[in-house]
Amino acid sequence: MENTYVIGVDIGGTTYSTSLFTQELKLVHTSEIVHVCESNNQVQLLDAISKQIMDAAEGKSINGVGFACPGPLDAKLGRILDTPNLLLLQNCEFINEMKNRLNLSCFLDNDANLFALGEYNSHSGKKDVFIGITLGTGLGFGIVINGELFTGAHGMATEYGISPVACGKWETDISIDGITNLSEKYLHEMLDPKTISKMASNGNENAQHIWDKFGEKLGLCLSHVINMFDPNAISVGGGLSNAFKHFQYSMRKNIIKYSPAYVHYNIEIFESTDKELSAKRGAALNATIQMDIDFK
Repeated sequence: MENTYVIGVDIGGTTYSTSLFTQELKLVHTSEIVHVCESNNQVQLLDAISKQIMDAAEGKSINGVGFACPGPLDAKLGRILDTPNLLLLQNCEFINEMKNRLNLSCFLDNDANLFALGEYNSHSGKKDVFIGITLGTGLGFGIVINGELFTGAHGMATEYGISPVACGKWETDISIDGITNLSEKYLHEMLDPKTISKMASNGNENAQHIWDKFGEKLGLCLSHVINMFDPNAISVGGGLSNAFKHFQYSMRKNIIKYSPAYVHYNIEIFESTDKELSAKRGAALNATIQMDIDFK
C-alpha cells in the first residue's frame, strides 16, 4: 500500500515555509524559510508558495494541505480578510487560489490557532484548557478546549492582539515593531530583536530594560487572557519567544499582580521548543480533521 502524506504550511507576516508529515504527523521534510518580501505582488507570492509545496510533495502521494496564516480570516470560506500583518494577501480568496494551483484538498486557519493545536498535540500531559500565543509581526492567540480549537461563532475568536488599549492596540507594543520602537527610545537606534537579545545576554542594561518593558506589557495582556479562560497551560511561540529568558520575569511579575488564578494554581507558561513547526503540524492536523469531516 502506498504511503500517503499531509502538508502543513506556515505563512507569517515576514516568512513562509512548508513541512511534509506522515499521516501520523511525523515530520519527514521541512523546506527552507523564504521571506515574503521576495515577492512583489499577490500573484507572485501565491505562485512562490505553491512551488515550495510542489517541491516538497514531489514523488509523494499527498492527501491534503493545511495553511496557517495571520488573521483575521474566514476559515470556512478559505478567505484571508484585511489582515494588517500580511498586506500582499489582504482580501485574498486564498484556498481557491491554492486549489487551482495545486489540485489538492486545501484548508486554512489562523496561524495562532494552529500553533496552539500543534503545541497541544505535542505537549506531554494534554490539558483541558490550553492557550498558544505567537509573538512576531503581530500578536496571536489560539485556544484549545478539551482537545478542540475554540474559534467562536464565526471562526474569529481570540483576535485579541488587534483590540484597542491605551497604546493603540495590544500588538502596537507586543510585536517586533514594538521592540524596535523601544530600541530607538532606550538605545537611540532602531535595532532588530535578535540584536537586542544578544546585547541583553552580554549584560547591556538598556537592552535588558527593553525586554523588561516588553514583558510588562505582555504580562498585563496575559493577565486578561488568564482571567477570562483560566487555562492549565500557555505556550509562547513566534520569533520573539527566542528572547523568553529576557522577558519572562517582568511578564510573570505583572501576571501575579493582576491574575489570582496564576497565583493560586499551577498555570504553566513556557517557551515553545518547536516554534513555527507547531503551526505547520497544527495546519497538517487541521487538514486531516477537515478531510475526515468532509468524508463523513
